[in-house]
Amino acid sequence: MFNKLFQSIYSWIFLVGIIVLVITANSFYVISTLDKLAVLEERLFDTSQVISTINNLHSRVLHAESAKRGYLLTNDERYLSNYQTAKEQLINIMSEVTTSAQITSMPTHSEKILQLIPLTKAKVDEMDRAVQAQSAGNRERAISILESARNLLLHDKFRNLFLKIDESEKKAQTDHLNKLLKLRTDSINTLIISGFTTAFLIIAIFALIKMNMRENSRHQHTLENVNAELEHKIAKRTQELQVYSDELARSNRELEDFAFVASHDLQEPLRKIRAFGNRIEAGYADVIDERGLDFLNRMLNAAERMSMLISDLLAFSRVSTRGKDFTEVNLNNTVKSVVDDLEIAIEESEATLEIGALPTINADKSQAEQLMLNLLSNALKFSQPNVLPIVKVYSRTSEPEEIASFHNKDEFDWVTICVEDNGIGFEQSFAEKIFAPFQRLHGRGTYKGTGIGLAVCRRIVERHNGLIRAYSEPGSGAKFKIIIPVNAEPFANLSSQGVVENDR
Repeated sequence: MFNKLFQSIYSWIFLVGIIVLVITANSFYVISTLDKLAVLEERLFDTSQVISTINNLHSRVLHAESAKRGYLLTNDERYLSNYQTAKEQLINIMSEVTTSAQITSMPTHSEKILQLIPLTKAKVDEMDRAVQAQSAGNRERAISILESARNLLLHDKFRNLFLKIDESEKKAQTDHLNKLLKLRTDSINTLIISGFTTAFLIIAIFALIKMNMRENSRHQHTLENVNAELEHKIAKRTQELQVYSDELARSNRELEDFAFVASHDLQEPLRKIRAFGNRIEAGYADVIDERGLDFLNRMLNAAERMSMLISDLLAFSRVSTRGKDFTEVNLNNTVKSVVDDLEIAIEESEATLEIGALPTINADKSQAEQLMLNLLSNALKFSQPNVLPIVKVYSRTSEPEEIASFHNKDEFDWVTICVEDNGIGFEQSFAEKIFAPFQRLHGRGTYKGTGIGLAVCRRIVERHNGLIRAYSEPGSGAKFKIIIPVNAEPFANLSSQGVVENDR
């Protein structure tokens, strides 16, 4: 049951889906954690920069205050120079304070940090007044400004605001640092769990694959045993078929010999019947009454017809038993030769032949001539009264739907040869019947023939791995379509000899 479950494609899809889901979730978690780490590190950096900036500001203010006091007490110009340097540094630091107010992670501190700037400027103004008074020689005025309540108030205000901001920023810095450490710890724990989960899934997959391989190996072994048994049965059956094939070949040879002997032996009595009948007709016609002559003519006609049937039957059997090797056959030359043979019939019927370009195919030359001869003579024979026959012969590349049902359609290059006429036509329901031996659609008194010509055509086309079809309507002529390979090989190593005439 467990093996069958994991042999199912849906089970594998589900398992792979779980693995992909776990890996995807881990990936998203890692990306989210990295984003949080980046944000916390950025906030920690900004907080540190704010603390550093305000501490630097406070330090510069104290340094300026100390330099100012030294100058007031000693009137030493070096203290004045230090004061000027500290004041210039304060101007630069105040621009950094403005930036710090924008990057602080605590929005409530932004306004407080900006308050340091006017306090610093006011403090610098007070120090400048004292320094200017000292520089003008008014020491008492300078001391008075130094000890004034405004100066002390500004100092306390600046110091208290600085301490509040510094304390809050340091607290925020500590919070950010704790969050960063906690996030790192949680990330490590989660990654460890994810790693163990992924490793477990991978190990499980390998275990399942191993189980599946073992099961496949068992099935393979079973399949090999079944194949060996089948091969044994096939070999046995092939041997039986070979015996049947040899027996069939022997039977065909016997039938061929019988057909030849039978036709020869049957022809001999018929020749005697016809010979003695002709002698009676020639020597005793004047002593035989009219009824006797009628009987004699019927006997001679029947003998002649029997001779034609035997000849046609023998020819029909030889289509598939005595064929010649295939060679390149130019159908243009083949049709030209057939037209020359039918020259008298064409002149008598005043027929018009329209011959298009035809291909060169691999075929039995004599059978190709016989095929075209049967079809063209048919077209001339079954013409409409008082209508001059028009026969068209042309070719084109076979369409895919025409060869769709052929099992060997991909082995050869196919061409379709069409023979059309404007004759009497026939019902489409008889399109298959006309290809059967001795099947006729008209009485013997209307059109001569034994009804075997189209059957010979079909056997010739089938020997060439092709197909012949007929399309017609009464009074609208007939169209014969031959679908045949250009580069065909014989369907079987057989031979043929045909008949010239054909009947529908």
